[in-house]
Amino acid sequence: MKNKSSNVFDILSNYFSIVDSAPIGGDSIFADENSKQRHESILMYAFRKYQASCYHVENVKRFLDDDYSSSISSDFSSPELLPDNGVIKTSVTKTADHFIYELAAFFEAVKSALDFIATACSEYLKGTTTDSIRSFIRSVDKNSKRGYVYNVTRRHIVWLKKVREYRHHLVHRMVITTSTGQENHKRGKIVKQVRHPVVVPEKTPSYFPDTRYSRMMQEERDRLDCTFSESTVEYPNGTKEVVDFSIEYSPSKGYVEISELMKLHLHQFEEFFCDMISEIKKMKFLKYD
Repeated sequence: MKNKSSNVFDILSNYFSIVDSAPIGGDSIFADENSKQRHESILMYAFRKYQASCYHVENVKRFLDDDYSSSISSDFSSPELLPDNGVIKTSVTKTADHFIYELAAFFEAVKSALDFIATACSEYLKGTTTDSIRSFIRSVDKNSKRGYVYNVTRRHIVWLKKVREYRHHLVHRMVITTSTGQENHKRGKIVKQVRHPVVVPEKTPSYFPDTRYSRMMQEERDRLDCTFSESTVEYPNGTKEVVDFSIEYSPSKGYVEISELMKLHLHQFEEFFCDMISEIKKMKFLKYD
């Protein structure tokens, strides 16, 4: 299991080694050896879902790499045959629903992992039985519970709500779309290829139109900001020549590159997972109010 998720697993593995020597019966959260096995299994379910979320992040990275590789051959076939002083541009935009499929699966895996973590941690809480992180979020919102796992939930509450909302809207209420694109530019004798980043809403929108009219009128650049610069030289005879130029696209306000969004949420999940395991270790396998 030694991979990029090894830090999370190392912390979890250390906790499991302590579980092995945990008391049974009495005030312990474990009634018997079977309850230990079940507790460990639930946390491993959470870890497996975490691995699934890593898998979806890697898939998006692979899609981006594949998209870049396929675009390399799409440059002007014979730039030397084009006019020296011409300004020429070609562009291609394609729908990229496969990115959204991975994004939805990613958030589903993260939410499932959070639910398994909540299920395992609830075994430490008197009078609390849950299979959803929602119960912890509600308790913190109502300010009705404090200490241990509730303190961890409170520290991460803003992120937990973001994950819950994005996942709920993406899985149950709407399907967002995205696209890939590239442009080939020739200015003077210089030829450059420009890629459009694959962007998605930073937060779940209240409504995402998907009609024939919206698809016909939609411009990918509505989601992208463009920065252009050009360097020229003027010769004594008055002629000008482009010696360099730059065109870059970045997400517009309210949008973010899909890979950056996923990596951000993955990192925050890792912090939450590790914080929660560290916290329940302090509880010494005893139930608390």
